[in-house]
Amino acid sequence: MRTSLVMALIVALTVLIGVGPAAADSAVNYLDGSFSDAFNIGGSGLTAFVFYNDLDPPDIFVHAVTPFADLLQVSLLGVAGYAFYLKFEGVSGVYDQYGVYACTGFSNQLCNVSGVKRATLLL
Repeated sequence: MRTSLVMALIVALTVLIGVGPAAADSAVNYLDGSFSDAFNIGGSGLTAFVFYNDLDPPDIFVHAVTPFADLLQVSLLGVAGYAFYLKFEGVSGVYDQYGVYACTGFSNQLCNVSGVKRATLLL
């Protein structure tokens, strides 16, 4: 219960006072203007995320982190990156089709997703 309250407080304060990436342990900027921040809560390995987007269209955003909210390299469809933007492109048969865009490098825990389409994913 206490952990949930702390996480809710951090999210609420971040949104209300606009702390943003300056206070985040890591941050990602996506192509459509959306962004996400990850916060390490007290060094205990608990992480809180704040994501800013209107979710229209139904894009998918991935911000991979360690237990301490530092960026973590992961792989999606053979593409290595620290963050992924899966841009909804429409429906293909019975599947939703997404373009895969990645952040392949970062500076000072800030990652910007590239405008280069790396793959196509059907879900």
